[in-house]
Amino acid sequence: MSELLDDTEKYVSLVTYRRDGRPVATPVWFAAMGDEFGVITETNVGKVKRIRNNPMVSIRICDMSGNVAPLAPTLTATARLVTDNEAVAVRRAVARKYGFVYVMFNVYWSASTLLARLRGRNKHEPETGIVFRINP
Repeated sequence: MSELLDDTEKYVSLVTYRRDGRPVATPVWFAAMGDEFGVITETNVGKVKRIRNNPMVSIRICDMSGNVAPLAPTLTATARLVTDNEAVAVRRAVARKYGFVYVMFNVYWSASTLLARLRGRNKHEPETGIVFRINP
């Protein structure tokens, strides 16, 4: 685990970059995975597309609304997208860290996915994991 990012924090602002260089910040849950950190997200979202185009990201401690903590340092990191078994490992790390809150979110997510399917709006894509390593 990196000494620069404390895994006891609940949220980080994951900043990805558009093709023109403009930053886009998203508050996310994250979990330590050895020397890296993992995030689970939907596959067809902007941050995944932006990481495909540019793996350089910035990380800052924030709250659930994305408000950055006062004096929080900006950490640069390199991200990569993972699927299949690696995404499952990210999901497990996030589930361990967030415990009951994660279970409740997962119940909500499963129920909303089922309702969407019943309504004929199955837009559910497999999850993608984002794994990032803080740059030295």
